[in-house]
Amino acid sequence: MPIEGLSNRRRLPRAGTIRLGIKKTHETSKKEYPCEVDYFVCPHLVQMKYGPEPKELVIMFPVEDELIFFPQFYNCYGKGILLCRGDGIDGTFWNFEKGDFDQRKCPCEKLEKNECRPVGRLQFLLPEIKEAVGVWQINTSSKNSIIDINSSIDFVRGIIGRVAMIPLVLKREPIETHRIEGKDIKTGKHYTMKISLGMSLVDLQRLGQIPPTRVLLPAPDEAVPEDLFPPNGHATDEEKAEIEEAEIQEDNEDLPTDELKDELSDTLRMLRDFGGQLTEKEEERLDVLTTAADYRKAIDYLKKKVNKLQPALGFESK
Repeated sequence: MPIEGLSNRRRLPRAGTIRLGIKKTHETSKKEYPCEVDYFVCPHLVQMKYGPEPKELVIMFPVEDELIFFPQFYNCYGKGILLCRGDGIDGTFWNFEKGDFDQRKCPCEKLEKNECRPVGRLQFLLPEIKEAVGVWQINTSSKNSIIDINSSIDFVRGIIGRVAMIPLVLKREPIETHRIEGKDIKTGKHYTMKISLGMSLVDLQRLGQIPPTRVLLPAPDEAVPEDLFPPNGHATDEEKAEIEEAEIQEDNEDLPTDELKDELSDTLRMLRDFGGQLTEKEEERLDVLTTAADYRKAIDYLKKKVNKLQPALGFESK
């Protein structure tokens, strides 16, 4: 007999994450920080279809409810986890004094202190990527992107009555932003996300007559995003000063040496000489190595892979 409440549950596998920026290295502290770019930062599998710096992706939403495929909340992070989530009326936060969840009015003073921000988690399919069937996710804290995507969803639904399983085009488009600082008006550039139609209105309405396939999305990944930028691409002078001061104070002693980098390169070369390959996930992990400890772990891991390929050679990891 099936298990009630479990055996009847279904969900699509998670294919990966697409980002809106890259990491740069601070000149003084040598630490990395996120920086917005004008294209989608995609895994190699997606780049093979759309190029290394795509500004457009063909996407499909597998369900109709935007509360599922594009949940939006005020999020406050701390200690590497999500500590509070609110909908603009009520918030649920972790009360360290009680050791349990508690309720508060939302938004609270943390929003004005830039300790909290709106976060949208867009989940979708990439129908043109045949090698990876599953759900892709993009996180954004841009108010403009959230408004533009919500508006596009309503527009498409107004034309054909639904958005599920309709091929659409997700774009990065530059917009000029303005803010007032004292007596000055400062401008900036932000690359918002927008959704456009991938076909004519006639074809779109014809496609809308086909019933969508019903599938379920996985719960959105609510880990602390690494690529949330200042709202609308701006950071105040005070925020920039705080970021730089924090980066300078961080421990800079555990940076990888040239010897470690060479050893990693030699081990990778040996792995490939023996016919070994890296998975996409392994390549992504190698791309984000920062500390000497990270390099040592990666080297040990790769040497174990080499041992499995050529055990007769007696190659042992240190």
